[in-house]
Amino acid sequence: MPKKITLQEVARVAGVSRATVSLVVRKSPLVAAHTREKVEQVMADLDYVHDIGAARLRNNSSRTVGLIVPNLVNSFFTEFLSGVDRVMEQDDRVVLLANSHDDPARQDAILQRFRGHGVDGVILCAAEGTDPELLHKLQRWNLPIVQSLREIGKGQTDYAGADYIEGVGLAVRHLVDLGHHRIAFLSVTALTSAREERLVGFAKALKQTGAEDAGIVEAPLTWEGAAQSAARILALDSRPTAVVCFNDVLAAGLMLGLRQAGCEPGRDIDVVGLDDLPLAQLTYPPLTSVAMTPDRIGVAAAQLLSRRLNAEGAAIERAIIKPQLVLRESSGRKLG
Repeated sequence: MPKKITLQEVARVAGVSRATVSLVVRKSPLVAAHTREKVEQVMADLDYVHDIGAARLRNNSSRTVGLIVPNLVNSFFTEFLSGVDRVMEQDDRVVLLANSHDDPARQDAILQRFRGHGVDGVILCAAEGTDPELLHKLQRWNLPIVQSLREIGKGQTDYAGADYIEGVGLAVRHLVDLGHHRIAFLSVTALTSAREERLVGFAKALKQTGAEDAGIVEAPLTWEGAAQSAARILALDSRPTAVVCFNDVLAAGLMLGLRQAGCEPGRDIDVVGLDDLPLAQLTYPPLTSVAMTPDRIGVAAAQLLSRRLNAEGAAIERAIIKPQLVLRESSGRKLG
């Protein structure tokens, strides 16, 4: 078995104290830049590996956090993970990602596994139908939690998310400015706080602008389900001239279904999504979308959890990221 390189040996080769090497390993800002670079180069040359197991014993910390998302169909969650991971890397923590498939029972099993692994805390995007009692259970486990994107038991934990109400409002006002008065909404079927807030935003924006609610159509979060929703939208008695979609996945599927029905998005009917994922630039036509910046939400959620781990009794905080409308060819034509 190869000899294990120690902090003491790194310190000897680098010509610094063991305490300095320890600060470098922990990414402390107290170390001068030139010293940090020198120590990091020595660690690379010696192939030093930080012994997390030993650190866990010393600090009673696993240096891991759990992240539970409801699905990986939507690339929103991979960008969200990127933001979480960026913060936790700075904290010298590893992120354990799990997919609940929007199933509360599966979510409970994941939390038990996380508990068995001794995670320091959890970022939870709650599965549809999650009982708010779960928050009390986590409290009894003394497991710090930050909710994100979806919320149960509002105000009981730290929370990071987007301003869905304003996001939908931006979409509706954009369409009204173009002359649209009959606007439909394409929603997911999952009954979550994210869905509720978007529908509140839709109703609020219609009231503010005087536009007509042309109908709310629901579809499962799948490409096939979104494409099939096009027929139901085109069959609405109100004959909508524009559709706001719950997210970009539904919007992309809807536009495919509209084209299959001989209806051209951006010409015969305008479509606006929410999220502004890279997908929005690849659809035909390119999709107008409201940017929700999932990586920034991930950063905010991770920062809240890091704060909670360092100050367990701190007051509950909320971080809400403001949306921004990004115009592309799926909307933009002025109606006569």
